Amino acid sequence: MCAILDTNTFGKFKNPADEDMKPVWKWLDSKDGKIAYANTKKFEDEWESGGMSHLRDQMMRAGQLKLVSEGVQEKADELKGEIVSNDEHIIALAIIAGVKILVSYREGDRDLFTDFKNRGLVGGRVYTRKTHARHLLRKDTCP
Repeated sequence: MCAILDTNTFGKFKNPADEDMKPVWKWLDSKDGKIAYANTKKFEDEWESGGMSHLRDQMMRAGQLKLVSEGVQEKADELKGEIVSNDEHIIALAIIAGVKILVSYREGDRDLFTDFKNRGLVGGRVYTRKTHARHLLRKDTCP
């Protein structure tokens, strides 16, 4: 299974001691999970400004990152003004890559949660805390 990391989770994700992110790291290490990523300008800028570039490169080498490069920017452009949030790039990646799990922070962007859960768009689910691990973080089925 693939998941997408929301920017507001980067600080928690980078902290190996964070209780809510431990299950995500375990899933990446022992269940062959992958973080979906697109090399669009918006993703590159967010990961760079969030201090995630080095970690992204490590995850790529470890096979924990799924790079999706085809069609994400075009889909994001189509979604502008058509969704509630300003996260067209995340919704586009989810649609193009078939990703149904978003890792985000509890007090995260409610508009993004609305868009991500919308069955007309992604129809996905949001992981916000360790209690979600059992039913959301499963064996890798990343398309």
